[in-house]
Amino acid sequence: MFACSVATPVVAPGPPPAAVCPAEGCDVARIRAIEASATPDACAAGRDAPCGGATPSECTARALGAWSEARDDRAVACVARSLSAACELGDGRGCGFAGRLALDGRGTPRDVHRGITLLDRACSDGFVLSCRVAVHWLADADHARDVPDAAQVHGRLDLQLDCLSGVGEACRELGLRYSQGREGFPRDLSRACAGYERGCALGDRVACNNLGDAYEYGDGVPRDLARSAALYDRACGAGEPLGCANLGHLIENGEGAVRDGPRARALYRDACAGGSDYGCLHEEMAAAFSLARPDSIPRALSRWQKACDARSARACAFVGILYEDGPDGQARDAQKSLQAMTRACELGEARACVWVRSRGP
Repeated sequence: MFACSVATPVVAPGPPPAAVCPAEGCDVARIRAIEASATPDACAAGRDAPCGGATPSECTARALGAWSEARDDRAVACVARSLSAACELGDGRGCGFAGRLALDGRGTPRDVHRGITLLDRACSDGFVLSCRVAVHWLADADHARDVPDAAQVHGRLDLQLDCLSGVGEACRELGLRYSQGREGFPRDLSRACAGYERGCALGDRVACNNLGDAYEYGDGVPRDLARSAALYDRACGAGEPLGCANLGHLIENGEGAVRDGPRARALYRDACAGGSDYGCLHEEMAAAFSLARPDSIPRALSRWQKACDARSARACAFVGILYEDGPDGQARDAQKSLQAMTRACELGEARACVWVRSRGP
């Protein structure tokens, strides 16, 4: 049997490793963020102004750079403060990451309500990852118990995720819910238009029509009749009957398009044939009373109101249409329109009954 002796290995210290840039490269902001994250308190120098004068997006980028290199809880706390500051300055991406930290209680006290609120805000601003994080988190029954109205919040975020994922119908529905302020959505005409615009770009013809309506009346966007006419034309060309009727109304009155009575009536006929009661009633009204001059609209309203008062169901429906369009060509009165249509329905106008039902309870 042989004895083996093993020499103790000696390892000589090598040179320090060369600095390596991250994939996106080294810049001054990145280097400073990394260096700051290694200090006992990464925000010691800028506690009152974590973004230090940077733009909101730059602040978020710096915070994420520091997060990737954070070595202790204090550094993560700095990241959380910076992301929150970027969010307050209007950076949706910063809101999303700040929300994730709040949900987990990393670098900031755990606050489920704040976390979901920030993720919801980022999702509404178009950040798909924030939508997915919130939807996945709320799908857990244990998590959902911590969120008031969790089902509605989950449904809102899920619909926004579908829209951002390219489902045109979801974008249209998103616009409708923001417009009407229902099913857990706050009433927000600007966000409604954003939903319609994305839906229209994805080929949803109803979304194009609804966006045209918003531009016609300045609901959530600046009033632009030419833009409205173009959107109605697009919706009509894609087969949306109401888009044809709405385009006919603008052309009949020379708003956003050249006045052309015969073309307007042809559009009303097409809309009526496609199932639009609005188009049918407009076609009948145009045949019953010429609107050759802009100042004839108030006269028409007066005429049909008198006939409605005399129990003419069709006249009441015409009054409803005129208030829906706006008696002066600009302002509409949805309440008076619904009242007139309700009266028309009571007097036996079936199309008015359909109209009233479509307006909900």
